[in-house]
Amino acid sequence: MSIAINACERPAACVRPPETARGTAPRGGSARPTLRHERLEDADRNFAIAMHLSPFAGAVFFLFVFTPAVLWLICKDRYAFADDHGREVLNMQLSAVLLSIILAVAGFLTFGLGWLALAVWHIVIIIAQIRGAVAASNGAYFRYPMIIRFIT
Repeated sequence: MSIAINACERPAACVRPPETARGTAPRGGSARPTLRHERLEDADRNFAIAMHLSPFAGAVFFLFVFTPAVLWLICKDRYAFADDHGREVLNMQLSAVLLSIILAVAGFLTFGLGWLALAVWHIVIIIAQIRGAVAASNGAYFRYPMIIRFIT
């Protein structure tokens, strides 16, 4: 016995949201729509970009976790877009610190294999930070891959 499912019987999760609320998908593909903020203040956009790039400046002074946190605390109540990006950057930084500690310990236990994974992880994070800054400059919301959401 086979059961046929009509298009109208699909769960609501399969239905694509209205284009006005989510943005449009690129041409020629079924890529997921991006969340985009069309009318942003320059300060809101600049704070979001600065939060994504501040870990690079903080790495020089060993304050890579604190610089995005300070920027986020300054602007979280005034700018919703920068608040979202700030929470995302802090979640990424906290996840990166936690995973770096785990992989460093694993490096001792696995005769260097953990250190290799740590190097790959840092390359992925650097690329993701650049992608996050570009998304913020375009007014798009951004989510880092493979992180724990400590701050929601």
